[in-house]
Amino acid sequence: MAHAIDFQQPFSIELGGGYTLRDYQESLVSDIFAEWKKGNRRVMAQLPTGGGKSISLGALARHFTQQNLKVLAIAHRQELIVQLSETLQDVTGLPVGKIKAGIPPEPEHSIQVASIQTLVRRKPLPEADLLIVDEAHHSASKSYTDIMEAYPNAYIVGFTATPTRTDGHGFLQIFDALVRGVTTAYLIEHGHLSKFKVYGGVTINTKGLKSGDDYHQGELEKRAMAVLGNVVPAWKQYANGKKTIVFAVGVKHSKAIAEAFNAEGIAAEHLDAKTPACKRKEALERFKDGKITVLTNCNLFGEGFNLPSIEAVQICRPTVSKVVHFQQIGRGLRPAEGKEHAIIIDHSENWRFHGLPDTHVEWSLAPISIPTNKFATKCSCCDHCFLPFPHELKTPIRLEKDEEGNFTPVYSITCPNCLTKLDYRKGAGLALEPEEEGAVEEEPLEGKLMEIILEANPEYIKEIDQAIAKQLEKGHKRGWVFHHLLRDFSGTQFSVGDWRYVAYQLGYDLGWANYAWRDSQVFASSEF
Repeated sequence: MAHAIDFQQPFSIELGGGYTLRDYQESLVSDIFAEWKKGNRRVMAQLPTGGGKSISLGALARHFTQQNLKVLAIAHRQELIVQLSETLQDVTGLPVGKIKAGIPPEPEHSIQVASIQTLVRRKPLPEADLLIVDEAHHSASKSYTDIMEAYPNAYIVGFTATPTRTDGHGFLQIFDALVRGVTTAYLIEHGHLSKFKVYGGVTINTKGLKSGDDYHQGELEKRAMAVLGNVVPAWKQYANGKKTIVFAVGVKHSKAIAEAFNAEGIAAEHLDAKTPACKRKEALERFKDGKITVLTNCNLFGEGFNLPSIEAVQICRPTVSKVVHFQQIGRGLRPAEGKEHAIIIDHSENWRFHGLPDTHVEWSLAPISIPTNKFATKCSCCDHCFLPFPHELKTPIRLEKDEEGNFTPVYSITCPNCLTKLDYRKGAGLALEPEEEGAVEEEPLEGKLMEIILEANPEYIKEIDQAIAKQLEKGHKRGWVFHHLLRDFSGTQFSVGDWRYVAYQLGYDLGWANYAWRDSQVFASSEF
């Protein structure tokens, strides 16, 4: 049974462990309290990677424990559980119990940090007046919603840098309000995050690969292996000697990248989710101490891995997920002594499709319809496209018999947009063609990388200002400026930074510049 909290009692920005809330963190915490006071019990809080969400949620936990209330925080990975436990203990000055397989329980502590995988199997659940959900973009899955529903009277806050999903589901049925923190651009401008340089291009071909809510991993890994020879040379050219974390498509790919670095005399190791915890810990210590320079991984360090000394991030995994993209590039943005800027080497077009680190994103709890494809289901009531949740496809509501006597299972799924209950026939058009025996491997390919210039050229600024002045004078639409710059000025030579200046002057989102730059390159190579 949750107990009432006194909202009139002010919270302190001076925390335990020598921590002090920054102004934007104080504002975020205040906004969360404001939502709770309005009656919005379940609040999602967004703060960019490196913005200090652990300290912010620690301040909330401290406020509750100071009133003798109980706190339960949940996370989904070993590293996150350890990090969260340490931060909460430092900030509150109180011991923290852990609920995880293999760790002796300490239920007497008022703060508990739990593995979501363990918590869903534990009965009874621990008492909690405040439930904290770390990396809350995962909270739409059934394990999280079951836990949240088990605490109908507790205040709930979910923290994430990226409140979005690629399966067409949102968070409107899970949270009552979204509190947005400052932008990554703000954090960079004020020195809370590092400046950055991006080297991008197209080296991994993803054409025709999209499958479900991301690229089909097996085929993507095959294509990524074809350009394996580009990885080490690109690192030597742009990040030689820098402490680097590499994101790979799969385990085979990650291991091959580590082997390629070691073959060149560059100390590298591979880790993945199945690496034993003790070996993972030892490898991380070697990486932190500088005994290894490059750490390759598959689906392991995209979230919650905080090591400010990381100087470079090498992206060898194309993705359609904005969450994956911003979480990956965020690993290198924490400032550290002697680090002038972070280096991002992107062997995909993730930077163009999803944005550069300082690209503004208008986050929302609402579901975003995904493109229509053979994996998506379109709601017959609102036309929203989405992927059914796995738990919705476990038990059919009935079996339909066709004329030949074959049975098709029919499942009940819910549209995340309008909440209409729909019938879903599993397998209808969803089968993937099996790979043929002895299929020919992709031929090795050569890809080009180049620095993505982020600053505008003063000479081109004059041209841009002239073009915009003419557009305003003639009353043309904003789109006229783009074509005018290409045909009558130096637009084909513009960098991303020049197009970002155009975007700013025209009131476009900075992400527009990425597409404008790519289109200008196509224009330059075409016959006009």
